[in-house]
Amino acid sequence: MHGRGRGLAGPMGRGRLVPNKQNLRVVECQPQPCVVSVEGLSSSTTDAQLKSLLMSVGPIQSLQMLPQQRKAIAKFKEPAHALAFQQKFHRHMIDLSHINVALIVE
Repeated sequence: MHGRGRGLAGPMGRGRLVPNKQNLRVVECQPQPCVVSVEGLSSSTTDAQLKSLLMSVGPIQSLQMLPQQRKAIAKFKEPAHALAFQQKFHRHMIDLSHINVALIVE
């Protein structure tokens, strides 16, 4: 009697994928977003504070503050910096307000 779910030990080993034509897939490269939207800003948050936060991750090209909407749009020079900023500062608290950071695809 054989155990349930056990196959013969084959060329694939245990749980590892061996590259062959069946398990290779094509991945399309799409432009990575360099722009982040920062929402939920406190009315007391200044552009200097936000710029300092952005620059702590990497160089930025532009920063547009929209105080009426409690929001800002920032463009990084590198997509990796935009992603790093989102991962590091999403739901971060600044001036007693939690900010939401989202990537924007242009």
